[in-house]
Amino acid sequence: MTCRVDANHGPLLPFALGTLTMVVAGLAQGDADYRFDDSLLMGSGLAGGSLERFNRADQVDPGTYHVDLYLNGQYATRAEVELRQRGERAEPCFSERFLRQSLGARPDPKAGKDDQGICHWLSERLPDSTWNLDTARLRLDLSVPQALLDIKPRGYVSPEEWDAGSTMGFVNYDANLYRSSFDDSGSGGDSDYGYLGLNGGVNLGLWRLRHQSNYTYSSYAGNTRSDWNSIRTYAQRALPGIRSELTLGDSYTEGNLFGSLGYRGVRLATDDRMLPDSQRQYAPQVRGTANTNARVVISQNGRKIHETTVAPGPFVIDDLYGTAYDGDLDVQVIEADGSVSRFSVPFSAVPESMRPGLSRYSATVGQARQYGDGNDLFGDLTYQRGLTNALTANLGARVAEDYLALLGGGVLATPYGAFGMNTTFSSATVENNQRKQGWRVGLNYSRTFQPTQTTLTLAGYRYSTEGYRDLGDALSARDADDHGESWDSSSYKQRNQFTLLVNQGLGQYGNLYLSGSTADYYDGKSRDSQLQVGYSNIWRQLSYNLSYSRQQTTWYRDVNDDYDPSQPPQYNLQHGSNRNNTLTLSVSMPLGSTSRAPNLSAMASRRSGDTSGSTYQTGLNGTLGEDRTLSYALSAGRDSEGQGTDFNGSMQQQTSVATFNAGYAESSSYRQINGGMRGAAVLHSGGLTFGPYVGDTFALVEAKGASGAGVRGGQGARVDSNGYAVVPSLSPYRYNPISLDPQGIDENAELVETERKIAPYAGAAVHVEFKTLTGHPLLIQARLPDGQPLPLGADVLDGNGVNIGMVGQGGQVYARAEGEKGQLRVKWGERPEDGCLLPYDLKGADVDQVLIRLQATCLPEAS
Repeated sequence: MTCRVDANHGPLLPFALGTLTMVVAGLAQGDADYRFDDSLLMGSGLAGGSLERFNRADQVDPGTYHVDLYLNGQYATRAEVELRQRGERAEPCFSERFLRQSLGARPDPKAGKDDQGICHWLSERLPDSTWNLDTARLRLDLSVPQALLDIKPRGYVSPEEWDAGSTMGFVNYDANLYRSSFDDSGSGGDSDYGYLGLNGGVNLGLWRLRHQSNYTYSSYAGNTRSDWNSIRTYAQRALPGIRSELTLGDSYTEGNLFGSLGYRGVRLATDDRMLPDSQRQYAPQVRGTANTNARVVISQNGRKIHETTVAPGPFVIDDLYGTAYDGDLDVQVIEADGSVSRFSVPFSAVPESMRPGLSRYSATVGQARQYGDGNDLFGDLTYQRGLTNALTANLGARVAEDYLALLGGGVLATPYGAFGMNTTFSSATVENNQRKQGWRVGLNYSRTFQPTQTTLTLAGYRYSTEGYRDLGDALSARDADDHGESWDSSSYKQRNQFTLLVNQGLGQYGNLYLSGSTADYYDGKSRDSQLQVGYSNIWRQLSYNLSYSRQQTTWYRDVNDDYDPSQPPQYNLQHGSNRNNTLTLSVSMPLGSTSRAPNLSAMASRRSGDTSGSTYQTGLNGTLGEDRTLSYALSAGRDSEGQGTDFNGSMQQQTSVATFNAGYAESSSYRQINGGMRGAAVLHSGGLTFGPYVGDTFALVEAKGASGAGVRGGQGARVDSNGYAVVPSLSPYRYNPISLDPQGIDENAELVETERKIAPYAGAAVHVEFKTLTGHPLLIQARLPDGQPLPLGADVLDGNGVNIGMVGQGGQVYARAEGEKGQLRVKWGERPEDGCLLPYDLKGADVDQVLIRLQATCLPEAS
């Protein structure tokens, strides 16, 4: 069937260029009987364009295209690809270097050492290969026989594709203020508390400088104190040639073999994230229950690593920053009425098996900055290697003045799970100049039982002889002895420790989890035990959870570093013990059938031990707004040991530049109000850009003129008035899709591309630029000087010679004009006379229109 055009009809009904494009694509790729015939237009004003080229379903004009290139269905790279005319169609051609480095093609024995000027046809260089270019999505798919490729592991990203990023500085901030008033005659008065957490850095090439610290201010009963706590400052650099990372400054050794140790010095270690099958750092979930709007403070190895505010009821914290790799977490829940509850969460690295032939090492030299006087030098060396598919060997040594520890062990991977065993010998001079020697044997096990949906995350047992000492305990015991004091910690003189983390899926009958640990000590120290067990399920729209926790712990705090005058005196004890048992039942259900419906919840708990009584709560929470960025929570509760009913309310507003929160709590004995904000600021060559937060690896999007466009997955981030936005977090050494949502974009801009893919180095701050079209949207009714319309299908180019469209029906041209006055070039052939210049002038036009309609005459180009 032939598609005919009647040249004698009157003026054609105006259509935008997009309509023509869809018709052309539909006819060319749909019914093969529909064809365009340029000869039917001869003698009319519509002649001159080339529409017959659209008769091929695979029609693509020659030229250079910036595309996402997919190889056998997998993303390979983003590059400029040249399509050259070959016979009746255009075909991509590539240099030998690009074929090898970007596509992984096997070397061509006929190729020379330097063929940069040679462009190989795909079908000749790689026989039986096919290609398809989607011009709408700027995606080029290549299908290449695997025999012609150097096959890499799935998920492999070539180091040539890793992006080191740009020079930038950034800071994450988290600020909270609390004001409490107590009416109780025994502890009456006002209490103020402020917290500011900072985590920032500067990137210079592959070097990155990082600093993490926090500031606290507290005031109670006329006593005030402010502290600046520098957690760590360090510089890092990736060394891809040896798959390693170099760290200079303050950081932590890994805790998968020896115990994690804070140091100030130099560390060189394998970075498994550079491997396609790398395993990510493990961090536990922290589960608990708050009775009011409470502060949750999490410490590890005596240092505060996380602080947040939670609403009344059960809570889960699963976004801890990675600091030390080993050491139980000390969790404090500080209620609005000043009461404090404590519990610990076991934290140990799970056994890791390595593939045969792969190895991992870590070498550290520096000062043990958190133990003793902080100046003791030590050295640490560990090595792991996969010997077979089932066996991994572990070796290690740790030395310091009057201290030596040697480790040997391994991991055995079996169909029944991974079994890890390490044996450590230590020889140390401790208090009273005594020489102590001993052994520690550690066993751990990890397994997922698929038939029963049982996940045994970690089962560990550790036994130490009386003379065994960790380096941290040895250094601290010496220093305490020098000052006439005694030393104690949760690991000092420990004899047995057992840890268990289990999650059991029950299908439609819910989920059961168990977390527990117990430890006993030499010299008659009390046993530390903690147990959390719970069951959860959903019945229709009702969710319910039943949990039981038991805590019997002895805790230790450095009062000099962690004294808080805003808390009652018992909070600031140097050490103490807790014994608490709590049974909690909580239920929740939505008040409606839509996803925006608020949730109604209720909770009842019974506790015994150091404190006893019952607590009852009910609450309502939900989100507001079209984007659901405003969340709220309201609750009321009553405690059998308290006086009257307590009320709690909180709100949180997430914006494109920060997150704001506020809360209020009240009962007959206290009142508390709190507020805070958290966000990030990024300093770069284009100015200062704010965002919700940034991780250690992030991206800065530049899309000039596209203010208002949203960042998909950007936690509410949007392109600001300067054309920048922050992508908060990226996975290092992996391809990360970065896309913009044009909804909300400025009316005078268009996104030429909406998605990019990048593979950053760890810690990189990557600058990603999106092409945009800015200016006034024009629909020009264009004619030639003799009054005839422009040839249908003629190309339209901007002032830079970039093809921005084609002439539609009736000589209509759609374009974006950056200025108030200018001209476009229209081209429909190779001869000099097959083109003209189309001027436009917006003087007197309403530039606020969604589409500005103009009429213009296309003038011949000057010879």
